[in-house]
Amino acid sequence: MVTFEAVRAKYGDSILLHYGTDAKPQLVIIDGGPPGVWKDSLQPRLEQLREERGLEEADPLDIALLMVSHLDEDHISGVLSLMRLLKQKRDDHEAPPYNVRKAWVNTFEDLTGEKKGGGASFGAADAAALSASPLGEALSQTKSGIELASVGQGRELRDLINAMTLQGNMPFKGLATVDSKNNPATIEGLKLTVVAPSQKNIDALQADWEKKVKALLKKKKPAEAADYIDNSVYNLSSIVVLAEIDGKRILLTGDGRGDHTLEGLKARKLLDKNGKIEVDILKLPHHGSERDVEVGYFKAIHAKHYVISANGKFDNPDLPTLKMISDARKGDDNFTIWLTNPTDEFELPNIGKGVQKFFDAEKKAGRKYKVNQRKSKDLSVVIEL
Repeated sequence: MVTFEAVRAKYGDSILLHYGTDAKPQLVIIDGGPPGVWKDSLQPRLEQLREERGLEEADPLDIALLMVSHLDEDHISGVLSLMRLLKQKRDDHEAPPYNVRKAWVNTFEDLTGEKKGGGASFGAADAAALSASPLGEALSQTKSGIELASVGQGRELRDLINAMTLQGNMPFKGLATVDSKNNPATIEGLKLTVVAPSQKNIDALQADWEKKVKALLKKKKPAEAADYIDNSVYNLSSIVVLAEIDGKRILLTGDGRGDHTLEGLKARKLLDKNGKIEVDILKLPHHGSERDVEVGYFKAIHAKHYVISANGKFDNPDLPTLKMISDARKGDDNFTIWLTNPTDEFELPNIGKGVQKFFDAEKKAGRKYKVNQRKSKDLSVVIEL
């Protein structure tokens, strides 16, 4: 049993991986979507799973791993809601509905605040200064929706993980990177290989943060700093993982840059002699944005299923990304593209119409690959492998 489930997550990501046996089912959660997704779809889906497994009120739903790919609010918010609920239940001496065994997250301070040899942490004073500056306003307006709140959310999540004694990022020691000791890790039979970020890129990020962003707090260059953070701090640090079990492969990309993912796959010797890898599912990075990928990315990563979690916000998915997939698979239509939101329900109707027009034109041109869209009433799209 291997099932991939992309929860209805608006413009963000929330993914469930099911594996194991009927007698001992396993569940991994990757990201929790933006504000509203927890109550709208993720929590109801987890409650459905409790019911499907016949759990009593006092029996928690077991979660083998809770992973946050990176600290954007469209990935972390639902996870925070989950962890807040568990802490509240514990503090009130009530039975928790869920039991999280392990948690993986690369927190903002770990990524940017501590330099080798001893550097000052990015602390509360820095966050307050950043929030009050023109940079804080500029950040809230960036295309990818990065918000300054993500800094505080990451800190809160770290504190919740510590409070729940989850020993974050085990069995790694510190950040989850391609270079981590004990990489790959096995979680209840599921092999997880971190292929990004690399320690080299983290070191570069730390150096740039000290040199560029902190300095810009004292200058009036919000647009320049916002553009840097928008393109670097969060997405460069996104945890990209290859999940493998029972001969199935799923590449979970967060918002990771395509070139970094390919570098990590090569470093872990996961590419064949032609520089390619076969996977069952590729969860597209950055909600189908074109800025993190190129056609070579899709030629190198050959997938049976492509999953795009987007609803038109920030113009995602980009039509050039869809064309890259099409161009990379010329002469081979044996694949399916999955959309977590139906095009006629996109937040920006014009984006939905454009995406649908693209697929209609592809079909008219003779392309025979499949396009599956989540049904309006469903909480998720489900791919059985």
